[in-house]
Amino acid sequence: MKSLKEVILEVLERADEELSKMQQNKIEEIFKEFSSSDFPLKVYPDPALFQIDFTLWYGLFYRNRETDKTIFEEVLQKFDKEALDKVKSMKIISGNFSIRGFQRINDRYYVKLYNSIGEFVVEVGKQEWETQQKIKNTHTIACHIMSYNGKYYLVGVVEYIPLVDENGLIMPTYVDKALEMVDSTKLKAIEDLNVTDKTTLKQCLSKYPAQWIDQICDTLNIKGRVKKEKIDAITEFYTKNLDKILEKLPEEAIEILRLILKEGGVVKYGKLSKKFLDDTSYFHHEPKTPLGILRFYCLVFVGKMNINGKNYKVAIIPSDLRDVLKKQLDFV
Repeated sequence: MKSLKEVILEVLERADEELSKMQQNKIEEIFKEFSSSDFPLKVYPDPALFQIDFTLWYGLFYRNRETDKTIFEEVLQKFDKEALDKVKSMKIISGNFSIRGFQRINDRYYVKLYNSIGEFVVEVGKQEWETQQKIKNTHTIACHIMSYNGKYYLVGVVEYIPLVDENGLIMPTYVDKALEMVDSTKLKAIEDLNVTDKTTLKQCLSKYPAQWIDQICDTLNIKGRVKKEKIDAITEFYTKNLDKILEKLPEEAIEILRLILKEGGVVKYGKLSKKFLDDTSYFHHEPKTPLGILRFYCLVFVGKMNINGKNYKVAIIPSDLRDVLKKQLDFV
């Protein structure tokens, strides 16, 4: 099957061909539908960029009245049913985003983009990755993020917007950067907390903010009135029902647990971030990546540990969960 990039290029070609042959009144009708959607960016400094986004939207979302299919669906129907099912769950998130961070896993490049909706770990090309590293602290990015098959990609127009204009005045998009900075600061405060090889689940959970504890309770249907009571209830649940959490985890999350157990329950965070994506954020604590999910449940806690006289950022499995995890995972 073609890659997503190849499919998008074919969609663009077909969409451009159809629009070039279309009557003016029909284009105006379709343009109204485009304008009322959530797809267009707020500003297009170049008419050519606007045309690209209009063409892309037409190919991805405009449903032909006769066939009841989009061009995207028509292209993918040449493949199997699974590909069409993926299209049905596809979403596009358009808007302004702050560039939060970067990850590289082998020859794949990822950018962490953040706004009031949440954090998105987006796969990009090497050139795009390098460009965004240079402007991380001076610009925000206006773009479209495609959620497809459980992963995020950039599609269509990408615009870099300076935080400060030529007159030294703060641009409205600075709000997105400010929100990201607050989130990053609060998350770093948690990740700077000290842990040891013997830190327990209760001790790790006590380092979590109250809203993270509430989210664990909501997910597992655990009741409690105050934070301490909820932590006690979560610990008891894990003691009796850890298998119910493990069976929900993606395979890659199980791989992470095995890797950390193999290292004795503690591993330097850098070793994990070279292999696994992490989309943990403070305010939007709804991770989609395997490492983020493990941190959500506090099966893995990220903090600071003194190793040979130096402080390192580490990922630990709480000490009192290691033996039961070894049994549950048939760890040898």
